[in-house]
Amino acid sequence: MRVIVKLVSSEGVGTIAVGVAKAGADVINIAGNTGGTGAAQVTSLKNTGRAADIGIAEVHQALAENGLRDKVVLRCSNAHQTGLDVIKSAILGGDSFEFGTTALMMLKCVMAKNCNVKCPAGLTTNAEMYAGDPRALAQYFINLAHEVREILASLGFRSLLEIRGQTQLLNLINHDAMVGQLDMTGMLREVEEVEVHKPVYLEANFAPDDQYLKVFEQEFIYKRKAQIHIQGPALNNCNKSVGGQFSIDIERMLNYQLNDEQRAAHPSIMTLTNGRVVLAKNSVHITSENSAGQSFGAFNNTGVVLEHTGTCNDGVGKGASGGTIIIRNPNKNTDLAENVLVGNFALFGATGGQLYIDGQAGDRFGVRNSGAVAVVEGVGDFCCEYMTNGSIVNLGSYGKGFGNGMSGGSAYQYDPAHRLESLCSQDSVQAVRLNQDNLLAQGHEQALLWQLNTHVTSTGSAKAQNLLDNWSTARDDFYFVIPRSLLIHHRSESIKAAMTKKTMTDELSQALALSSIREMQLAYSRLEQGQNGLFGGQVPDYADCDSDLILQYVSAAGILRRALEIAEKSGELDTDDVARKLIETEEKKLLDAVTKDMAAALKVYDDQALSILTANKRLTDYKDSFRLREVWDTQALGTTVWIIERDRINQLALQDHPDLNQEIATHYASILADVMRNAA
Repeated sequence: MRVIVKLVSSEGVGTIAVGVAKAGADVINIAGNTGGTGAAQVTSLKNTGRAADIGIAEVHQALAENGLRDKVVLRCSNAHQTGLDVIKSAILGGDSFEFGTTALMMLKCVMAKNCNVKCPAGLTTNAEMYAGDPRALAQYFINLAHEVREILASLGFRSLLEIRGQTQLLNLINHDAMVGQLDMTGMLREVEEVEVHKPVYLEANFAPDDQYLKVFEQEFIYKRKAQIHIQGPALNNCNKSVGGQFSIDIERMLNYQLNDEQRAAHPSIMTLTNGRVVLAKNSVHITSENSAGQSFGAFNNTGVVLEHTGTCNDGVGKGASGGTIIIRNPNKNTDLAENVLVGNFALFGATGGQLYIDGQAGDRFGVRNSGAVAVVEGVGDFCCEYMTNGSIVNLGSYGKGFGNGMSGGSAYQYDPAHRLESLCSQDSVQAVRLNQDNLLAQGHEQALLWQLNTHVTSTGSAKAQNLLDNWSTARDDFYFVIPRSLLIHHRSESIKAAMTKKTMTDELSQALALSSIREMQLAYSRLEQGQNGLFGGQVPDYADCDSDLILQYVSAAGILRRALEIAEKSGELDTDDVARKLIETEEKKLLDAVTKDMAAALKVYDDQALSILTANKRLTDYKDSFRLREVWDTQALGTTVWIIERDRINQLALQDHPDLNQEIATHYASILADVMRNAA
């Protein structure tokens, strides 16, 4: 299988192509500003990007000078139409040549630009209408090949390979009337192709993980040691995703290969409430050194500690679900201003675990992080981009786009210059000084202190220790970052301003209906297990009228009534069985009917009351989403601080309206009573 990488003819494409070639690409495709698929918009085909010729020449020159020219095939997407077009691309450095638009024209394409909707010629969506002749396309390519041979012969060459890079065959137009007078002589620069005799291509090496697994099986599984330490090798750039395969093997072994007796007998194997089997904290400690390759610590698992002294390439901890990754500075005694230890997009898509770096990282640190916590001492652009949960602490410099698209979690930035409020991605997040005199800031301060102390314990960071030693002044220079989506969706005042009464009623009524139906599902489940069904078997006292229990029973009766009504219309004989299935499957007809009843019960409330209920409902959903997570190994205390603070505020708001939930239940009971009377 060949690896084909498509690159746009843009500035610096030569450097990118060299990296792509080194990474193992077989074909590099250079695309320019012409052509495009028939379904592409006209605006995407005109005046977009640079001419492909510039990119072809730049990539050929870069590959030739770095001894990589014969390693890859350079494919040109340059709107080729004639043999002369092919010759020009070949001289600039091309090996392979694409024909898209012209080939379609030979097949009777009319360029209607709506291929994905309806093709007038029948080429794509109306095959029965296609009246074109494929022989025309074949004849076109035959004629094209003849023209290429004729031009080559006139130049005195026998093949396209012979003219590759022979830029002396081309001349640039030089005329006084030329607009812009751009200097394009660099395109025709002649370069000598560096040839590497008997090249040795270094391939990805996963040997460290194989060795880790052998030691793990022998020492941890068979000898049942509570904790083990593995001394890893000196890593190099060929060692890809070190620890990744090991973590996957651990997951497979614990959950699918060990039996119940083996799990129960081991002191460091635990079973979570959801049935997943994991390692206890710090069960496996692996140390390594030197320069790790791509994706060090990818998919790191619970209970695994990876401690690396040295540098790491891109993707550290991507997809991590637990455990701890520690990157130590190899030059502790050297004061480095730019101590970059980690590459780009560390913690990409991580769902749990911890990362502590005694140095700086590259761009997009924590991108799409949804549960991991990290401390780093400097980042590039777009830190915390698209983050949905977790916690990031940055003690050093930062670039543009901080918090871009961030919708959850928390971030902390040490910023003595106090520029974060204006430089962060203000449409996504809000930066707040840590020294604010309120409970939210105090909670975030405690979360930040915990992460800083853990960072010092893990890495021995002098920078973090200095901040802790001078905390009374250092805290004034810290900010905590809150996603605006939380501010908008979890605060009653924001909800009231953004939503109409109808939209709030619709959201609440659906939620109330669904929770009521699910309560009935649990009741059926308990009955099957020989337990009391509804409400733990509690029975109302004699003469009870408006107690909570009475209202709960009335609500349950309403669900059953609606289910029976729908069951009776189905024509089935056993309506009780049909009603039960409607409840257990959350049938849409039943959900719609109960939602309508709930909406009627909510109509009596004003916008203020509805916004308070909506905020409380959304915070409950937020808490439930974390409770239902498959991954539990997350120490995102900032999220916990937010939930506790919002819960406190919501409860205070509900105290101002003490009878809201009671009133809703009473109104619902009244509506159901009317429904039943009318049915009788």
